[in-house]
Amino acid sequence: MRKFRPIALALALFGAALLVPAVATSASAATTTYQAENAARTQGVVESNHAGYTGTGFVNYDNVTGSSVTFTVNVGTAGSASLAFRYANGTTVNRPMTIAVDGTTVATPQFASTGVWTTWNTTTVNATLSAGSHTIKTTATTANGGPNLDSLTVTDAGGGGGGAPTAAELLAKVTTCSQISNGTYKTDEELGRTIPVCGKNGAVFWKADMDIDCDGIRTTQCNENTDCCFQPDTAFHTSADAPLNAAQLPYVVVPSPSSTWNFQNFQIAGGGVVAVIYNNQVTYAVVGDTGPTDIIGEASYAAAQQLGINPDPSNGGTDSGVTYIVFKNSTINPIENHDLAVSRGQELARTFINNN
Repeated sequence: MRKFRPIALALALFGAALLVPAVATSASAATTTYQAENAARTQGVVESNHAGYTGTGFVNYDNVTGSSVTFTVNVGTAGSASLAFRYANGTTVNRPMTIAVDGTTVATPQFASTGVWTTWNTTTVNATLSAGSHTIKTTATTANGGPNLDSLTVTDAGGGGGGAPTAAELLAKVTTCSQISNGTYKTDEELGRTIPVCGKNGAVFWKADMDIDCDGIRTTQCNENTDCCFQPDTAFHTSADAPLNAAQLPYVVVPSPSSTWNFQNFQIAGGGVVAVIYNNQVTYAVVGDTGPTDIIGEASYAAAQQLGINPDPSNGGTDSGVTYIVFKNSTINPIENHDLAVSRGQELARTFINNN
């Protein structure tokens, strides 16, 4: 449910390998997964004591600044590539790492909490890579060390299709709005209506703020004590017919159907894939909940964490700068499978760019 907050809310703090057989995710992209347990490591150990990993295990970083894992990867075609790191972080604090390509830092993602060590999420970084061999080094920047690192999946531009889209590529396609909503929305209860829903080939989008939705399963992060407006349910449920887990699953809230706009009339449903863009970063989420009929711009605790936005339901979020691109006819099943949302989202995003 929408959490109303003052407009003055401050912006949050930003937030040699053995090859596993490649799995192509689209005709235009070459995708290869490299297991962390086979990569070079400094101050870390290979373990297999937490379920849900792929391969034969994962790397548990030592709790020191500078502990690292270095992958050696091969790229078939030069161009934009996505580097998707599958990890678990069972603590309550971020475990940020620098990501360096051939010795040059390209990003410092936060690797936010996944709640427990058996829940695995994916953080994706975009980089431009030439054809050939590269080193991808992930280095812990705090004394807590890094998260448990399961694998790195590299999606390059194989076949000339462009690989996983960058934030800039997606934003370049949503510079103008062809309004499809009958009216506009507010970003917060006390503000006027200024946000339209816009139509594109294969998707709809809006540009708004991000308020934090913490509804669903009770967790340490999301409950009646942490969130004044907590509700123990979401509009859409998991494959086990349980409410979603806002602290673990990146999801987006869409306005409930009204005379202003009805998402159901635009081939959008619960579990539909959404590209969420903020601060030159892209994360993929699902349509997970519905909100008030007059307000837009809200996503789950986990979605905010993925983008480096303060996820606290009482004082988090950001007042502007978030773009939501919702792909039509994109429902994934099960809705709680975030890895599937990421892989499908990258395919849909590339198609969206090619078709607009």
